[in-house]
Amino acid sequence: MTRRHALRASLVLACASLVQCSSSPGGTTFGAGATCADLGDAGDYSDDAGACYPDGDGLNGGSYTFDLTVDDTGFSKNILATQNDAQVTVTLKNLGTKPHGFVVGCANVCQVYPNLPAGCSPTACFPSNATIAPLAPGASATITFDTPTPDGIIYPFKSSAPGDSTVPGLSDSQGTLQWTLM
Repeated sequence: MTRRHALRASLVLACASLVQCSSSPGGTTFGAGATCADLGDAGDYSDDAGACYPDGDGLNGGSYTFDLTVDDTGFSKNILATQNDAQVTVTLKNLGTKPHGFVVGCANVCQVYPNLPAGCSPTACFPSNATIAPLAPGASATITFDTPTPDGIIYPFKSSAPGDSTVPGLSDSQGTLQWTLM
């Protein structure tokens, strides 16, 4: 099963659990807006994040810095928390014996934003520069990026090294590596 098909299956299951979902020939629709089963490219959806995802707590922005280490079994922190629309700097140091990296995945917004306006994406992703390529043992790297707009969402993070996908502390397979946007 491809990542896209797995995500689509997860979204459909999550959508099915919500009272406001309704079945339609194109998939499960939220209100007058986005369809969970229709996961097109980001270019298929609105660029107006404020109209799509109203701020849930009235707070956003700020500046956050995380110093993470990673080794052959996991990251030094399993949960990272920031506000939405915040600037974040992440420094990753590899203390392991193999290459390890860092990447934040996409998340389903349907449970927090069940009535998406037409054209709004049912998924939200961190920007592409929220990634650190696999680092050699002993190496470190620093990245700076802005967090997405949808808040109240938990995004998975993991190592970007292909060989780490089977290591529970380095992959998002168990849901223990989480970036929470408040």
